Amino acid sequence: MIFKWFFAAATAASFFYFLVAARKTVQRLFVVVFFLAGLVVILDPDLSNRLAHSVGIGRGADLVLYLSTLFLFVVSFSLYLRSRRLDDAVAMLVQELSTRFPLQDNGRRPTPAEEPAGKPPAPSGLA
Repeated sequence: MIFKWFFAAATAASFFYFLVAARKTVQRLFVVVFFLAGLVVILDPDLSNRLAHSVGIGRGADLVLYLSTLFLFVVSFSLYLRSRRLDDAVAMLVQELSTRFPLQDNGRRPTPAEEPAGKPPAPSGLA
């Protein structure tokens, strides 16, 4: 019984942390639904058994495991897509910088005095 209340308190604390961290309305809605469902299952484990039986699964713990696995797949795929977008953005940025400020034949960037007129100087961090 003590573990149930401790776990419920930890879940509630996590809920408030993720609710503040969520930026979009859809993310906040997901956080609210996910954590409230978690709190309900923690405080009333028989509810998960009844729900599992109503969808044809033998135990509530199995239902929670299946839903958790599905959730982790969705999160993993979402993080993968975000990583791909960031990789594409970095590649585009590097490509743009390399065309604006090309290296000379000797492999170094030109100094401001060596740059042709009308061309913007290289940013200080890239020279």
